[in-house]
Amino acid sequence: MAVSETIILTAPVDIKRRVTEMQLDVTKCLRVRDTAAAAAADATPFHAANAAGTFSYHYGTFALRLEFVGKSWRQARPNGVEVIENEELRIRVVFANVDVACNLNHRPKARSERGAGAERLAQGNLFDALPTYGDSDATDKDGWIVYFLMVDEKGAVELTRAGISGGTFTKPVERIFLSDGTDLATEPDVKPNDQSTVEFDPQVTRKKTA
Repeated sequence: MAVSETIILTAPVDIKRRVTEMQLDVTKCLRVRDTAAAAAADATPFHAANAAGTFSYHYGTFALRLEFVGKSWRQARPNGVEVIENEELRIRVVFANVDVACNLNHRPKARSERGAGAERLAQGNLFDALPTYGDSDATDKDGWIVYFLMVDEKGAVELTRAGISGGTFTKPVERIFLSDGTDLATEPDVKPNDQSTVEFDPQVTRKKTA
């Protein structure tokens, strides 16, 4: 049985060509990353432990639609998964937070478990040599393929076609490295050990009555 190798694009000229073929835009993808990173930075020690990831996902999805929905792309929710989709190309794009992006020695892993809907949605992304996951009637019969705009905590971002099994990504079919994160400039976030968060002492005074 032949072993399929992941296509990995790292050269700027190849990245631009491929992204343009997909009717996407590198600069807009990076703006989506910027919005998601800024939202994550708004999480403080007083928020829930998963706040940074939650903020990043919601604003990343919002920014993905803000940047691309229009002539070629529309927003959709197949299998309950928030996506943008291009009817002409039969491509869907999903925002995803991952542990590490744009690393040749590391396959991205989802920072939170992907649900059954996402697994069904990504059926068309599996290598032919790999087994099919999920119910047979859940396989995409219309030829849609899914790319994940994967963003890590350092701001690295890649556009990757991968399947999903067991709540995380399988071996990618294609990885397009958009940025290693060094171009991302964010304001300092509040750290749990930041003394300013514990030294603040609100003063409460009684309202004077006449």
